[in-house]
Amino acid sequence: MCEIDPNAEKNQSKSTIYPILFLFSAILLGGILDFWKYGPYITQDTIGYFNMIQGKGADLTTLSPFYGFILSIFPFTLISIFDRIIASSVLVFFLAFYLIIKISNKSEQNSTSYMLVFGISLFSWWSFRILGSAHADSHFYIMFLLWVYLFVWKKEKSKRHFLFLCGLSALMVWVKLNTLFLIPLLTLWVFISKEKWWIYVIGSIIISWLTYKWIFPENILDLHLSHQVILLPDQVSPMVLLYENISSWFQVNIGIILSDLVTERLPLPFAFSLGCLSIVLQSFYLTKYRENYDKPIFKLLLISLVYSLFFISFQQFIGYKEINFRTLFPHLLVLSMAFWMYLIQNHRRNAILIIASLITFHTLVGHYMIWQRNDVSSLFLAKEFDRSSEKKSIEEILGTQHQQITTDSPERIMLSFSTMDVFQIAPENQFIEGKNYPLNEKEKKAEYQKNITSLLKGSAVIVLFHTDSLKIELNNTPQISSITENSMVIFYLDQSAK
Repeated sequence: MCEIDPNAEKNQSKSTIYPILFLFSAILLGGILDFWKYGPYITQDTIGYFNMIQGKGADLTTLSPFYGFILSIFPFTLISIFDRIIASSVLVFFLAFYLIIKISNKSEQNSTSYMLVFGISLFSWWSFRILGSAHADSHFYIMFLLWVYLFVWKKEKSKRHFLFLCGLSALMVWVKLNTLFLIPLLTLWVFISKEKWWIYVIGSIIISWLTYKWIFPENILDLHLSHQVILLPDQVSPMVLLYENISSWFQVNIGIILSDLVTERLPLPFAFSLGCLSIVLQSFYLTKYRENYDKPIFKLLLISLVYSLFFISFQQFIGYKEINFRTLFPHLLVLSMAFWMYLIQNHRRNAILIIASLITFHTLVGHYMIWQRNDVSSLFLAKEFDRSSEKKSIEEILGTQHQQITTDSPERIMLSFSTMDVFQIAPENQFIEGKNYPLNEKEKKAEYQKNITSLLKGSAVIVLFHTDSLKIELNNTPQISSITENSMVIFYLDQSAK
């Protein structure tokens, strides 16, 4: 009879940990370098949060109030608004990694392996872009990760435990309204587990939502439900919408492993078929193994499925298309954790190494591609501009008549002029419903001509940093004057030349 070497499993574990440690170190270094170079990434919503923190703007009820509130209190008030977001982002990354360590330590075996692969997911491209954003999503990520830790791994069932969960769940509503998916999730969980005390958590979420709705009646959810949000001009039928949303859902899922530059080219019929199959298989697994409802993988997959169905159904109900990394990141987080746990528990060493390598490779490529661009939506670049002489030069040109700034680098300017409209001079895409839709040549020309018309009317100034050919064209335009400051040129209507 063949003897079993007691050191075989230990040696196999080491042979897996060392390459995984190398991949984790590489992806962590890429994230550190990216953050060191650009800091948090800004979005259009960042402008609203800036105004909220500074007490500007009365029509900001569509934004989540908690993010702006937390950055408006002590000790954040001791530093500038730019530095508050930077400090918040650094804190978010540390808290996320701390929770990953806490979760990994819940495993009696392979805790190091869990920490490394969970860490690879944490710093992977989709996750890094959420955690590293100047947006409420980064705060929701941490609170959701804490909620998952308490729900999946924390076995304590004391009153203090449930009171904390009630408070956390209620607070999450004020961070992101995506929290409302917990209502169907926990309702289903009460039937599965027979643990009726979860009804109190459900109640805390409902009370928090009703309070939120009373204070902010024009919140983004109610605007969606009342169909007041601008949709695409060419609305599709409900069946086509469902087809496209499920296809996009599967493409985003594959984006955990592969670059979105690859997944977005996946044929929609193929993506739709695999998307439906994935939902069916996940539902079948949860139904078949419901007696294992207290196992971490079961709980993680249950969260994943309920969130996905909740979000797709919501998109279907309001006739909307916004399936992307940012809207699905809670699902991606728990799905990736369940995936790693399955591979480790079943000793799939080769699969772990291959998938970790693919994630690390496409993440590092993503960082490298960002480093080659001039138009990075970087808080560091925006902060540098805010303190520059270029900003002062623009302020000197702007008057009461000017209503907007048109530029080839809006991400650099928009936070310094957050109360004005800042547009791209010659946009390549139109951002609608969470996606960039490419403009054809005719549409590009129309957008450009519209911006030139605003300049000639005196309602806008044009600020250029990179577009040399456009600088030459505008310099030869009658009645248009310019001021050059370092590499920046400001074009404006010369009122005296009229």
